[in-house]
Amino acid sequence: MGKTKNTYLIGGNQRQTTLTQKVWALALPNILSNVTVPLLMLCDMAMAGRMAHSESIAAVAIGAAVTHFVIGIWSLLRMGTTGFTAQAWGAGDARALLRQLSSGSIIALSVGLLLVLLRPLYIAPAADLLQDGSASLSLEAQEYLSYSFLGAPAALLLYVYNGWLIGVQRMKLVMSVSIGSNLANILFSYLLAFPLKMGVGGLALGTALAQYAAIIALALGAWHSHRRILRLFSRKYLWHPPTLVRYFHVGKYLLIRTLTLQAVTLFFIHAGGMIGVTTLAANSLLMQLFTLFSYFMDGIAYAAEALVGEAIGARDRDRLKQVIPTVLRVGLLLASIGAVLYAFLPEPFLSLLTDKTDVLERALEFRYWMALVPLVSFAAFLWDGILVGATDSRTMGMAMLVAGATFFLVYTVTIHPLGAHGLWIAFLSYLTVRSTLVWLLGSRLYRG
Repeated sequence: MGKTKNTYLIGGNQRQTTLTQKVWALALPNILSNVTVPLLMLCDMAMAGRMAHSESIAAVAIGAAVTHFVIGIWSLLRMGTTGFTAQAWGAGDARALLRQLSSGSIIALSVGLLLVLLRPLYIAPAADLLQDGSASLSLEAQEYLSYSFLGAPAALLLYVYNGWLIGVQRMKLVMSVSIGSNLANILFSYLLAFPLKMGVGGLALGTALAQYAAIIALALGAWHSHRRILRLFSRKYLWHPPTLVRYFHVGKYLLIRTLTLQAVTLFFIHAGGMIGVTTLAANSLLMQLFTLFSYFMDGIAYAAEALVGEAIGARDRDRLKQVIPTVLRVGLLLASIGAVLYAFLPEPFLSLLTDKTDVLERALEFRYWMALVPLVSFAAFLWDGILVGATDSRTMGMAMLVAGATFFLVYTVTIHPLGAHGLWIAFLSYLTVRSTLVWLLGSRLYRG
């Protein structure tokens, strides 16, 4: 495969400037592709917001939250694949690259097919979990989930394919397929939801169809760009227990991280629903702002995963010591911009999502809490990327457990005296603790 010459490690200020350019070169395609994902959800929420009644917004919020929880648990496939692949890329090990791709794909297909087959067992309980007893809301949420989980095998394979391509630094391919599939998703969802009158179920089915299209496009793109490696594939790579063991060793801590993260997110939505449908809808809209910011940060984090993993695979500690602070500086710049926009310009953006005045007014009550989110959370996103590249999932998992416990403790103390504002204080406390812990624990990567 051959190693890439590290031209950005040459002398003085030019070295740092060039490294910053390298981070941006890898991050921008990720940001452009990631930003289409929340835009997709925004379009779903906007379409739901213009259906017959406001409960459709809540049904989509519940359906999407449950889907993201179940599928998101397996985001460990994306993170594990990226970290190990980036290290194999830095070490120039083509066999390890093929083993990562095949092992991840086997796990993704097995779990995805089980999720499809077991849908009748979990859809109704999952739909009822986050809502307040409304029969019509529950039925719409169940309809959404019934269609959305048809895409489970493709969704999990996308984690593996995207992780592998990020690890070999083919971000432009990931970007192109992501943008194309998400535009197709919006088109499919609109046609199914409105002209074909499938309602919220059409929004979910459109997503599933676009996911399968993305798998085909990524496979073709990977063959075109890495045919020299992929043509070496043989049946012996389909079953490699040491690679699977490494996956699950790293994956157990990633699972802890993801379950805790998802539990906080789901409870945040649930707690808003307990306060009232209007608060649930308002918080769902504001969480789209958080999701939008998170995908910007994830774009930079993906660049960190690739560069940190490559440096570790190449055993180049000098490069590692330069990549980490550079990534953090870039992230702080974007976080500052996001905070200003969320504090002073949220209304035009939120108005795109709904025409319900009561929901919009309720969302604007929390604008300044939302403005603090980028500043207290950017380090958590970026250190996650750094730790993924280092395959240090234990630090991520332990930090998330402490942060999650902080959320529920602060919520318990503040919810009765402060209501919905107490819920936001708990969320900000969780993000602050998470950022602080991963920074303190992870900084040892470049101290010695």
